[in-house]
Amino acid sequence: MRRIVVLAFAAWLAGCAVIGERQAHRYYLLEPRPPAATPRSAAVKPAPTTAASFYDTQDIVFSRSPGTRGYYQFGHWTERPQRVIQDELAARYPPGRDGLVLATHLVEMYHDAAHIPGASRITVTAELIERAHRTPVARRTFTREAPAPSHDAAGAVAGFNEAAASVLDDIVDWADREAAARDAR
Repeated sequence: MRRIVVLAFAAWLAGCAVIGERQAHRYYLLEPRPPAATPRSAAVKPAPTTAASFYDTQDIVFSRSPGTRGYYQFGHWTERPQRVIQDELAARYPPGRDGLVLATHLVEMYHDAAHIPGASRITVTAELIERAHRTPVARRTFTREAPAPSHDAAGAVAGFNEAAASVLDDIVDWADREAAARDAR
C-alpha cells in the first residue's frame, strides 16, 4: 500500500513538472491608420459589415500552406474584425447621409505564414445599394496584403493594421467614385 501511495505521489509530482509555465493569451487591437482628413461629399451610409463564418471570430487566423486555415492558439482580437471595419467605414463618412448604402462583407483575413515571416491578407467585398429601391448599383472585391514583420501573431497584427487601412481607403475611394458617377447620370 505504501508503495502505491509513493508511486501515486511521484506521478502527481511528475505531472506538475511537465505542465511548467504556460503561454498567456494575448489580445490585439485591429488599428488601421486613421483616414485622411478628406471630407466626403458622397451620400453614402455604411451598413454593418458581415463576415464569412470562419472569420466571424475573435481568433486570429493563419495559413501555413495553400488551402488551409487555422486559429492562433494564444492570439486573439479584442473585437471581431468585421466590427472594426464597420466602425472605420462609419468614421470615414459624415453621419446622417442618405442615398446609397455601403454593404461590406469580410471574405477572408489571415496571416499567410507559408513563408517566413509571411504576409497579412484581407479581402472585403463591397456593394453599393440604392436605399429607396434596394437595388444594387455597383459591387467590387478588394484584396490587400502587407508584410508581417515577424512570424507570429504580433507580426501578423502589424501587417493587418496596414492591409486593413489600405483596403478601407480603396473601398471609400471606389464608393465615392461610384456615387459621383451615379449622381452625374
